[in-house]
Amino acid sequence: MSSAPKRSRSPRRYAGAGALTLALAAVASGSPPAVPWLNQRPAKASAHPPPAAPCRARVLHAHLFLQGATGSLVGGVNLLNTGKTVCSLVGWPAVSFTGAAAARERWRVRKLAASAAPVDVLADPPGSLRALQPGKSATVAVFWSNWCGPGAQPAGGPGTPPDALALHLASRTTIHVPLLRAPRCDAPQYPSTITVGPFTPTPRYLPESSRLRLRAAIVGSRPVAIKRGLRAFRVHRGERFHYDVAVTNTGGKPFHFATSSCPSYIEQFQGKAAQAYVLNCRPVGAIAPRARVHFEMQLGIPATARLGNNSLTWQLAPKTYEPPFTAAALWVVP
Repeated sequence: MSSAPKRSRSPRRYAGAGALTLALAAVASGSPPAVPWLNQRPAKASAHPPPAAPCRARVLHAHLFLQGATGSLVGGVNLLNTGKTVCSLVGWPAVSFTGAAAARERWRVRKLAASAAPVDVLADPPGSLRALQPGKSATVAVFWSNWCGPGAQPAGGPGTPPDALALHLASRTTIHVPLLRAPRCDAPQYPSTITVGPFTPTPRYLPESSRLRLRAAIVGSRPVAIKRGLRAFRVHRGERFHYDVAVTNTGGKPFHFATSSCPSYIEQFQGKAAQAYVLNCRPVGAIAPRARVHFEMQLGIPATARLGNNSLTWQLAPKTYEPPFTAAALWVVP
């Protein structure tokens, strides 16, 4: 006979708040009621849309970003769908160099396997590129080394770079991305090597103007002393841990969440995959300067979690500039 999952005591529990609207006065005073947790994941593009026609070069806006790495150049090309319909960008593009310097230099192309690193938890799935939506983009990773163009000096200057990097698409059209620099010439006897990755959905990050004037903190009584000045929440393996996050307005004006949608947040138990949810901001009105709102949260503690000291991290609106972040220690017991 199986037993019901264990539940930890929340730092603060409030009942009957399904349709709660927080008044500004309540937010600004004492211990405000916590906004209930919302079991909703952020919306993403479909992982298996019907395949669209291959993207044509004329509807793609290309942006090259490269930075030095011990003489090589590392970065990629972002391709934004500026058209009015979906199109597909799958697999790897064929690549080449153009210009007079390229005609005199040897190079070889290698394919980079799909990254084994965890995908961005908020990024669209790779399969969504079967039908890249207007306004969304894909990225091709690039690693380029050993360019010995005209005027190059061994173990020094690369000489004249190619005019452009050409991406040859499945639509039989080509994008030319101008090149203003090249990697160091390390070995003139060998060809230059450019390694390219497959098309992958581009994670979206917002500019500095997107900064939220908010501070986040995981709150509640923490009975386990880890070391001087650090205490932890006591949790059981396999339980559903309930906790609160206090969000404080650090700005000089009342803060309003967007009327169109609520921001997402990411919570992560140490060593496990991050989980993304939508913040339940609808019941919240204006947050006065220096006032705070408590939001109920839930976290599944893995049945195989390491006993003893672990950590929980929480981040609001991860794509904004310097997003609000907080962390807490968790003491795991059987």
